[in-house]
Amino acid sequence: MYESFYNFANTPFLRTIPTKSLYKGNDSDELIERLIYAAQKQLFAVVIGDSGTGKSTTLRRFCDETHDRNFLPLYLSDSKLTPRTFYKSLLEQLGFEAKYFRNDAKRQLHKEIEIMKGLNGVVPVAIIDEAHLLSKEMLEEIRFLLNFKMDSELFDFLNNSDYARKKYIREELHEAQKQGKHPKTSRIII
Repeated sequence: MYESFYNFANTPFLRTIPTKSLYKGNDSDELIERLIYAAQKQLFAVVIGDSGTGKSTTLRRFCDETHDRNFLPLYLSDSKLTPRTFYKSLLEQLGFEAKYFRNDAKRQLHKEIEIMKGLNGVVPVAIIDEAHLLSKEMLEEIRFLLNFKMDSELFDFLNNSDYARKKYIREELHEAQKQGKHPKTSRIII
């Protein structure tokens, strides 16, 4: 209705705005570069910010801008994510039927990722939206997923930082609720 009155080519302020049409500020450009670095090095990254600051939009832009770099984004958004549904969702996005038991599904995911990386050079990047809602069990499972080789360089980093990160997020949520503020939300990139 108002689109024709104002001669808009598209309806403004939709979540479906093509990422090439989005404003690209210095902050989002820097975040994209940091996420690309984390994906290249297969690091664990967390994007934290207030509601409405563009975390999800920037991640959508990251997915669109890195498709030619052999990254395969896998998106998860589930406030009650469990290890079993985590593996099931990732395997389904990769085109596989997940094994029923969690440990079997974890081994299956490791195997498929190694094949993808070894044969095709494709690196899957898991994006977990609303990660501040993840349980301690789920954060531990992510740590174990990333630490599937004994000599993994990620082990020390994740072992020392996961609990502190979750504690920080929980403390921030509690403090925001106590003060009647909206809590910051987070996204996890694996």
